[in-house]
Amino acid sequence: MIPPRLPPRLNLVDGNLELLTAAVAGGGALEALLGVSVADDWAGFPEALPVLCASYAKHPNGQTWGSLFFVEPHARVLVGFGGFKGPPSSDAVVEIGYAIAPAFQGQGLATDAVAQMVRRAFEDASVRAVDAHTLGHTNPSARVLEKSGFRKIGEANDPDVGVVWHWRHERPALQ
Repeated sequence: MIPPRLPPRLNLVDGNLELLTAAVAGGGALEALLGVSVADDWAGFPEALPVLCASYAKHPNGQTWGSLFFVEPHARVLVGFGGFKGPPSSDAVVEIGYAIAPAFQGQGLATDAVAQMVRRAFEDASVRAVDAHTLGHTNPSARVLEKSGFRKIGEANDPDVGVVWHWRHERPALQ
């Protein structure tokens, strides 16, 4: 099942070199570029920002399967960050990741972001599945994926965080 098409609660803004450079620099540059305020801990995994910035420096016009800034349009606040971890693999799978600022968690925003990313992925006819990983225990992110039509397909041991669960959302069969 593709997540239901409800009116989006977030605007997913495609990342580019200018936005990522501002995110790494901190201060008000990102706020000015996006025209929004920035929630505390919006990035979730700030250590990824310099790596993404370096990748975008090689491809400054952006990447189809790249980062996304999650903006709550009514409050005009950057509340999260995520996106695709690269183009489809040789077996036609893309992987997503996402984080929502703590002050905005528990409001369905991660579920909205995941639904939008799944729809975006399946707009590409070559993509057969979307993968994600969570920590290997019951947690809010695992619940987001379950609600979004993902199923747990395995687990692995990550040297940094321990057990992680591997989730997959298969492209629905045509009716």
